[in-house]
Order: sequence, then structure tokens, then C-alpha cells
Amino acid sequence: PHMSDSKNKIIKKGSEPTEFEYHVAQTLGEIEASASDLKGELRDVFITGASEFDGKFRGSVRQAVVIMFHYRSLQAVKRIYARLLSELEKRFRRPVAIIFSRTILPKYLKSKGQQKRPYSRTLTSVHEAILDDLVFPATILGKRMRIKTDGKRVFKVLLDPKDREKFEEKLDTLSAVYNKLTNKEVVFEFPINREFPV
Repeated sequence: PHMSDSKNKIIKKGSEPTEFEYHVAQTLGEIEASASDLKGELRDVFITGASEFDGKFRGSVRQAVVIMFHYRSLQAVKRIYARLLSELEKRFRRPVAIIFSRTILPKYLKSKGQQKRPYSRTLTSVHEAILDDLVFPATILGKRMRIKTDGKRVFKVLLDPKDREKFEEKLDTLSAVYNKLTNKEVVFEFPINREFPV
């Protein structure tokens, strides 16, 4: 695909796409061209950003590709999620983390007549949504907060045990990506009993 074709897959306000974002857009174009079952869905899928993650986390170096899709692409991406993810990971040869861009309205932004920010745009809810994005399609059964001895907060996220096989080896990488994006520390666990997660 030509560079300008790749550009059509990127919606980015205020700055030029990076080389890597072009690369991701081009990869999506290649998947669209080669996987006939994904073609229709991928036509309306756009990215707003992409980056390579490489960082030390819990004693090991974690590498991942983080792709931020436009919020309007959410339904399409979720319909083909497993297939798209496996195509992307095959091509990038490392874990791929998918999130959807959401706007956070700053607290001081009050336009006439709009008194309160909708909860869906607050920082907390955006962080929660990012967490949901990262572990999709796994089900989050519960969240607990622990305060470590140094006063740092750790979020313990309980996932459905049925998703263990699919996710287990990727969870540290997803924790590392979440930490980088939100500055929050999260630990994933699979409770033994789905009905009574403790």
C-alpha cells in the first residue's frame, strides 16, 4: 500500500503521524487486503495513535505494540477482535495491546450550560475503560485496592478463571502497558472460584 493509503487509516489531530503509526496503518491495510473475512469490518477501522512499548517491569523486559483505535471503530474491532489480534501479533511478532481513544475533559473545562462532566469522561472512568480494553474479551469479576507499605496503591484485578489459558502469559506485559499509560500499578489474578472471588 502507498503511504497516502496508510494515511487514510489514521485520524490524528494536531500532529503528523509518526513513522511507526504509518507502519501500523500499513499493516492494517495489508491485513484488510489479505484476509477476506476481515475486509468489510476493517474498512471503517481507524487508528489515532500507536507506539512500541519496551520497558523493564517486575524484573523482566517487556515488549509490546500499543495500538490506539478511534472510538468510532470500537464495535467493528470488537466483532473481529480475536482474528485481528492474532493477525497483528503474527506480523509484529510480539504482544499487541489494543485500546480505544477516549477524551478526558479537564475539570476546569465548563462550557455554558454544562455544569458537570459526564462520568464517562473523567480520568478514573477513562483509566477503568483502558483496563477493560486491555483485557478484552476477558471478564473482570472484581477489583480490590491494596495499599503497599510504601503508601503506593496497587489495584488487584480479578479475572474469570475461564480466560486463564488465553491470557496468562500476556498479563505481565499488559500490566506494564497499563502502568505506563496511567501510572497505576495493577496485578491480575484468577480466583479459583468464579462465584466467590476473594
